[in-house]
Amino acid sequence: MLRKTVTYCLAALAVLLFCGYFAAASFLSARGRQGELCTGIAVRILDSASNRFVSPAEIEAIITSSEVNPVGRPREEARLTGIEDLLESRSAIRHSDVSISRDGILRVSITQRRPLLRIQSASGAFYIDDTGYIFPWVSTFTSYVPVVSGNIPVKLEEGYRGVPDQEDRGWVEGITELAHYLDRHPVWNSQIQQINVEKNGDIVFYTAVGDQKIIFGSTDNIDYKFAKLRTFYRQIVPVYGWERYSAVNLKFSDQIVCTLRDRTEIKKSVKI
Repeated sequence: MLRKTVTYCLAALAVLLFCGYFAAASFLSARGRQGELCTGIAVRILDSASNRFVSPAEIEAIITSSEVNPVGRPREEARLTGIEDLLESRSAIRHSDVSISRDGILRVSITQRRPLLRIQSASGAFYIDDTGYIFPWVSTFTSYVPVVSGNIPVKLEEGYRGVPDQEDRGWVEGITELAHYLDRHPVWNSQIQQINVEKNGDIVFYTAVGDQKIIFGSTDNIDYKFAKLRTFYRQIVPVYGWERYSAVNLKFSDQIVCTLRDRTEIKKSVKI
């Protein structure tokens, strides 16, 4: 009986010792983790080859000068979502991904916005990206995209950024669709140097080759109108030369209206 009691006591003591060891190890491990600090920041700009709106040094400065700066603090106190929100509040940053590695480094990956057009309005210069998001032009980097100027029918205040309201959204969606077309067709993208919006709302192109005013009209039937412009270059220019016409109007169905230098209009019926 005594032997059985001793055995039970030893077993209970072993269990208590094991539990105590496990609790102490967990406590020390937790204290160790709490003592691990964020020691630095490493930034990657994923699309830096195409756009350079921000630099790694700028991103690091934004973080370290903010209230969510994790450097020198325990890793578990880092406000990763807050850092991402801070970075994505910058208009040229489309997405950020933030994490802390085991070695205590805050690792930041940045994806910038990809502009398709630049708008030159009375309140300043703006970019429109591939989602229709508008953000201010930045002086540190210029993206070489077609420039739209003239009678811009969208109300943009200085420093505006975001997606326009319903009143202006239709025009922005149309001009963004035109920008996507140019982006998908490098030959046209290099040929169209300047886009102007006339008082009547017509979109007009000024080109790198040729001295014609290309009257595109609205952003409806983009493919069809560019097919007509291709016909002008392939069938009309080789016959009559580059200097004969001052304007080419693509607005009308089944015809290209060419204006002579003396303002005489010649209508050419075309089949696309």
